[in-house]
Amino acid sequence: MTTTPDTTIRATLLFLAGMALIALLYLTRELMAPFALAIFVWLIIDAFARWMDNLSPKFPYWLALTIAVLIVVALMAGFILVIADTVGDVVRDAPRYEKRLSEIFAWISNVTGRETMSFESMNESFGLTEKIQGGLTTFASTVQGVLSEFFLIALYVVFLFAAQSSFPKKMDDLFPNMERRKQAAKVGARIRTSIEKYLSVQTIISLMQTVISYIAMTALGLDNALFWALVIFVLNYIPIVGGLFAVGLPVIFALVQFDSLGRVGLLAALLFGAQTIIGNTIQPKMMGDSMNLSALVVILALSVWGALWGGVGAFLSAPLTVIIMIILAQFPTTRWIAVMLSADGNPDMENEGDEVIPSL
Repeated sequence: MTTTPDTTIRATLLFLAGMALIALLYLTRELMAPFALAIFVWLIIDAFARWMDNLSPKFPYWLALTIAVLIVVALMAGFILVIADTVGDVVRDAPRYEKRLSEIFAWISNVTGRETMSFESMNESFGLTEKIQGGLTTFASTVQGVLSEFFLIALYVVFLFAAQSSFPKKMDDLFPNMERRKQAAKVGARIRTSIEKYLSVQTIISLMQTVISYIAMTALGLDNALFWALVIFVLNYIPIVGGLFAVGLPVIFALVQFDSLGRVGLLAALLFGAQTIIGNTIQPKMMGDSMNLSALVVILALSVWGALWGGVGAFLSAPLTVIIMIILAQFPTTRWIAVMLSADGNPDMENEGDEVIPSL
């Protein structure tokens, strides 16, 4: 006599396992977040090196890898130098910004017809100057923390490349059955292809938006335009809300710097216009189905991963969710979750008919 599995018990165990996994990810965030970021950096460098290697048979992989690593290190060093230079500029120009803030408060009083607190009185009441200085100190310590994390991530990346040659042997040992091995290799290749496509497209899109924004900010005379361009480049990797924050921050800064609201409005129109056009036309065509996540899932993933791992979680929320979706799609017990996460109901992101791994 055949017995049907108790779906209630399975659902309960699945829910408890999910909660335990979320708790584990949160408790180990200081360890797992840098390692996850290191894996994605490793994928970016390896994909870039393989792309250069395929350009010519006379271009060996080791040389391509060396060039890719040097480019990434140079970009990181340049980003850190720009941050340090910007902090110095903000401290030097702080009196000018305070004067402009006083003018803004006075303008608000004239427009509304109500007496509002001046910047000087607010500064005396709430200690704004001290808070700004404290914020700059916190920012500097954050940069120092990023530097320490950078060396840890770099160490992880080095060991990932060192262990790369042993991955095929480990796959053979993990899956002695040939059919299981082929299916696992197919899933791994699908994950890698999806993540590499996502990261490459996001990098190209971010570069396009960064170049356009930098030209607009430089043409209008915005201070520290290079810094804001780098902020736009980085924040564009965060799905949906990252792009809005990326262009919103320099516009807010422009309110403090510029005397003319017309220049602020023109800058906002150029930045938000470029963001909207690229995000709604070019990006969907380039991205295709590499993510295959619904918009609601992207927002929820951003909230969950951001709560678990902070900025790193927000940065990696979309690719991490895609990895989970593809893995869950391989098991009948959890496939329904992957279907719910997907945008088109096909979490495999391939033609139907792929073999599903039997339930554990």
